[in-house]
Amino acid sequence: MKEVRTRFAPSPTGLLHVGSVRTTIFAWLLARHCGGKFLLRIEDTDQERLVPGAIREILADIAWFGMDIDEGPSRAELEKLGESWDGAPDLGGGCGPYIQSLRLPRYKEVAEELIAKGVAYRCDCTAEMLERERNEQMARKELPGYSGYCRDRKVSADTKHVVRFRMPTKRSLQLADAVKGLVTWDSISLRDMVLLKSDGFPTYHLAVVADDHDMRISHVMRGEEWLATAPLHILLYEALGWEMPVFAHLPSVMGNDGKKLSKRHGATFVKAFRDEGYLPEALLNFLTLIGWSPGEGEEQEIFSIDELIKRFSLERVHGAGGIFDYGKLSWMNGMYIKNLPDEEFIKRATPFIEKAGLSINLDRFRAIAGPVKERVKLLTEVPSMIEFLFVDKIERDIPAMYQKGIDAAKAKEILLAVQSKLQTVSDFSHATLEAALRPLEQQFGIKLGPLFGVIRIAVTGKKITPPLFESLAALGREETMKRIGETLDILGQASVAA
Repeated sequence: MKEVRTRFAPSPTGLLHVGSVRTTIFAWLLARHCGGKFLLRIEDTDQERLVPGAIREILADIAWFGMDIDEGPSRAELEKLGESWDGAPDLGGGCGPYIQSLRLPRYKEVAEELIAKGVAYRCDCTAEMLERERNEQMARKELPGYSGYCRDRKVSADTKHVVRFRMPTKRSLQLADAVKGLVTWDSISLRDMVLLKSDGFPTYHLAVVADDHDMRISHVMRGEEWLATAPLHILLYEALGWEMPVFAHLPSVMGNDGKKLSKRHGATFVKAFRDEGYLPEALLNFLTLIGWSPGEGEEQEIFSIDELIKRFSLERVHGAGGIFDYGKLSWMNGMYIKNLPDEEFIKRATPFIEKAGLSINLDRFRAIAGPVKERVKLLTEVPSMIEFLFVDKIERDIPAMYQKGIDAAKAKEILLAVQSKLQTVSDFSHATLEAALRPLEQQFGIKLGPLFGVIRIAVTGKKITPPLFESLAALGREETMKRIGETLDILGQASVAA
């Protein structure tokens, strides 16, 4: 059986979009499922749109997801682009260079072969000539495109020129697509498209065909928007006598309005999801389920990476676009957070806590980690929930204490009773604290919600925090008693003012 070789071929023109990542995930899963190879190729031929540092960001995103790469640019190749940094990968492989701008001689070689075969030709039409031709076509209400003026002019290689493919005028084509099924073109609407530009750089069409052949790519996964130009790629493989890979044109990732996912729907770049506190395994799981299903009637939605690798196949990729449901992603992320071991949760949450400017007390964090991870959907929610554990002074929302039957005097009375009970408890575990404080409901004739709200605000400053007894236990006896005393002073002043 032929080795399965798939690739991730980003253009370093900006941040990585989740739609591109979904395609990459499918390619990686297929390679891993089949025991094949997953390659990285940098497609940097669009020199005008290159963004410095984009390669580093893209590789950081892929590493964050945990998708390992078998072949790709060596460190020496990256250095030639000025893309060297500490920790840069040194991949390499037998099919390099893996950066298109380092492969220009190869593209010229392929273009010359196509010219020699008579299926491509040199064109020296200027930009002004092409613009005039286009305007004339539009004035005649014709479909604009190159007329083929240079097809038989035998333009000299010494003249500044581009290389165009000679598109057949009457030709039907078929493509057995792994997702779309049999796709047929009764006629080809594409005009003679440019393969090699006058500066020696290839267009996408020449580069992708040459690279996929040279790198022995067996399966090409790409967005369905590329289906329109697939006839050119089919004809290039045919003209060069190369075996064509299996094509899988994937459905688009849509927003809730059924339109292609864009920034108007919310975050779309991987970096934004990383910064917002999503877990990579949750986002990978979620993206895999956009356009792929594990089987008819299958209701499982949470999968480990190993399960996805084992079960993935192109046969179960849908032909229709899938919805990127932000609400479902948040739910799934919350499920993943909930299932993290406490120590792993602490490790994942720590950078977000530090970014919030908090100095972590690990003993306190460990004491509260379990209840906190049950209540958050994003790691960015953790700092505000537990900041009371890591600060010396808290801001208290005192007016929030005052509910039906509770004024400053009653709140003070409640806290004095709490103070008395906490002085006598044998230990400061949440079970002991709960046993000591729950009877206050009967003592004061006030429901637990408002009553515990007084304690919560006194000790944490907020109405919403992790469970009260776990919060007190994590804070410890000394700090809890100190904060109750501070609140009693505040309430005493409020009583005098009243």
